Amino acid sequence: MPHPAATARTIACGHHAGIAQVPWADSPFRVRHAVDSVGRPLLLVRVGGALDRALTPRDGDEDTAMVLAVGGDRSRVWISGWATGLAGLAARAAALEFAEANPASDLLDVGRGFRLYRLDVAEVRLQCPAGHLTDVDADDYAAAEPEVSSSPVR
Repeated sequence: MPHPAATARTIACGHHAGIAQVPWADSPFRVRHAVDSVGRPLLLVRVGGALDRALTPRDGDEDTAMVLAVGGDRSRVWISGWATGLAGLAARAAALEFAEANPASDLLDVGRGFRLYRLDVAEVRLQCPAGHLTDVDADDYAAAEPEVSSSPVR
């Protein structure tokens, strides 16, 4: 059986819908996402949209707390941390990494209608098919290699 950190990375890197929750927002948000080379989720959001407004830092903060849930019918991973909007060269580099995993046409409009956020990982929790939850060390998650398969993780 694979290590929980590798399973969590595999699920996060899969082509599942992402659900973002921001503490002060009324409801969760569906979000297109990808994962960078060290496991940090990248979120593609419409500038001025509900999720973009929810992720806008408040009270002079530089980032915003959030949780990203990703998974299929059998397993799910929750990644919590701090989301930071990217601009300039950082946004360009993130768009290239995003496109490698999830080539969305809206990446062409990053900086002109779409924005990328990077989630700096603080905690990772994995739900296995049997339903029990496992806390995964954030450093183990970052170091883990996703499992390679011929089809997306379901």
